[in-house]
Amino acid sequence: MHRSEPIASEFKLAMTKPSISAFNRRNWILGCIAMGVTQGRVVFASDDSSGVGNRFRVRTVIKTHGEVRLKSQIADATSRNGKPSSAKTVPMQATTNLDYEEDVLLSTPLSESKAYLRVAQAESEVQVDRHITKTKLRDTCLDIVRLCNDQGLSTACLDNPLFAAERDLLEPPINSMFLDKITTKTKVKISDKWQMDEEAACRLLGLDAILEGEITVCLVDANDSTAQLDLKGTVSGSIRQVGTTIVLDAKAQVDRKTHSVTWFAANLEETRDIGEYEPGFKVLAQVQIRRASIEELSNSESLASIESRIPTKENADLLQFQSDLGYYRFLANRKWTTYRDNGEEATFRYVIDNQRVAQCNVTNMVDFEPGKQLSMEGFVSDVKKSLEGMMSELLESTESLTSSKLRAIKVTSRGTVQGVDIVWIHYHLSNDNGRRAVLVFMLNAEQMETFASEDAQVVSTFELIDWPKKIDRKALEVATAENAESSTR
Repeated sequence: MHRSEPIASEFKLAMTKPSISAFNRRNWILGCIAMGVTQGRVVFASDDSSGVGNRFRVRTVIKTHGEVRLKSQIADATSRNGKPSSAKTVPMQATTNLDYEEDVLLSTPLSESKAYLRVAQAESEVQVDRHITKTKLRDTCLDIVRLCNDQGLSTACLDNPLFAAERDLLEPPINSMFLDKITTKTKVKISDKWQMDEEAACRLLGLDAILEGEITVCLVDANDSTAQLDLKGTVSGSIRQVGTTIVLDAKAQVDRKTHSVTWFAANLEETRDIGEYEPGFKVLAQVQIRRASIEELSNSESLASIESRIPTKENADLLQFQSDLGYYRFLANRKWTTYRDNGEEATFRYVIDNQRVAQCNVTNMVDFEPGKQLSMEGFVSDVKKSLEGMMSELLESTESLTSSKLRAIKVTSRGTVQGVDIVWIHYHLSNDNGRRAVLVFMLNAEQMETFASEDAQVVSTFELIDWPKKIDRKALEVATAENAESSTR
């Protein structure tokens, strides 16, 4: 494990402890009394904020560098210690900037906590090898809620479903909702230490569970208005059943009047295993958070005022998937992920607890003439041909109209592949303009109950976007010539 880089110098200056020699003994004793020090003990106890709303302006800067570990694409790739082998390791670096106002409600238990965010800025630039990806939260998605539950955290927009990249952008390695949970309710003196509550540490670091280790907090300095804390620890846990180890070295400043963290800076080293649908990595993230209490949010909204707009957990977990090359989009549970997409064909995978449950292949078909439609019999025949030698039973064939006005033909069949009982759910989707797409869901028959109606969710929200209009080169040349002639005149 490489050595953590030093925290920014401005933080070191802010946390420098004044020398006692700067005071005479009498003034030092009087100062200690004013600070609440009696026989060397400091009254530094956080209030129980359960059920109390807290509003803050939060600004976060995250700089990350390290390496991404990609899973081998070879089907029978060997593994080490039961973990997927790494076919390739590539360098990565990223910068993330977040600026938002936050209304937080911490509850007991913490799994019922929630927060409303009015976002002013959320953008990132990630470079993996030589490929750069820039993500910026859309202007139509500035009203965000974070909803805690027994499974972790659901981040959603009040008005529009988020893209997966936007959701990841809004779920940084340190969750500002739980910063105040690093403090203690007991009276402590300088150099006293305490351990963070395990559930609070999980929520702060975005973990599903901590299997080993703890975060230790130390009071290193205090005066009548602020207290300075150090946080250190190594924890091994899991995120969506993927193992990860985090080494935290952080400092924080607490306002003793409001009992809230106003400044937090951390070096956070994380080594995450390769998952079923996401790469592994070993990175160092340098996180700096500035946090100020505010009377109200700039848009005058609050958790109470937007209560009726907060989505259910099921709706909060929906993400928008859009193929910029294939010209279609749909809404699906966040457990779906894009595996590949070249426009003509795409593969999406449904993963629960790091286990693949189902796969969906989307294929753009050749357009029909406007008004022409494929018959039920024709599609059933196509399905039988594609599954020749594997299909043993046709379970269902139906026809319907989706909520996006697409004609949907559904054919469900069953068969075996290499001795495994498989269920296929084929859909032919088309519109009156001739656009067509075929969706094929494939899963182990034993997973049908787990899969439930995920296919219906995808199909009911599936939209075929009009192809871009072709440019008439001759018309363009004529228009260009006419414009040039007009300019000359």
